[in-house]
Amino acid sequence: MSADSELPPALQALQQWAASERLSGVTCVDQSRIDAFANATGDHNWIHVDPARAQAQMPGGRTIAHGFLLLSLTVEDDVAALAGFPGIAHVLNYGLNKVRFLAPVPSGSEVQVRSQLVSLDARQPGQWLLTQRKAVERVADGELALVAEQLSLIVLIP
Repeated sequence: MSADSELPPALQALQQWAASERLSGVTCVDQSRIDAFANATGDHNWIHVDPARAQAQMPGGRTIAHGFLLLSLTVEDDVAALAGFPGIAHVLNYGLNKVRFLAPVPSGSEVQVRSQLVSLDARQPGQWLLTQRKAVERVADGELALVAEQLSLIVLIP
């Protein structure tokens, strides 16, 4: 990670924000959200969208959220925060590392996203790669449902 003195002024506040462990607000992953995600992605596997069949055949008797739905929740808090730092032109999703889906999230469950800085590295002049560790955890029992490293390309105003 770059030392504060090496960072452009526009990134010093971003680094301070990203360095502290952050916990998002609580999100309820209800059946309507799961259904909307299924419609958006075309993934209508019954384990996600058929509550009657899930009640009869799934452990716990409920449908479960798509792994990629949970992954999508990891960007929500960052979008507003990163766009709000002065000196940043825009932020681009640059990809993911080490994504693991660890435990199911039954419909109706509440989850939170835990985020922490891994690195902030210069790429090209005016571009920096922000790597953050993300974890989606179930609120009821604290079990991790997903872990990933999320990459964001930070583009500074010239």
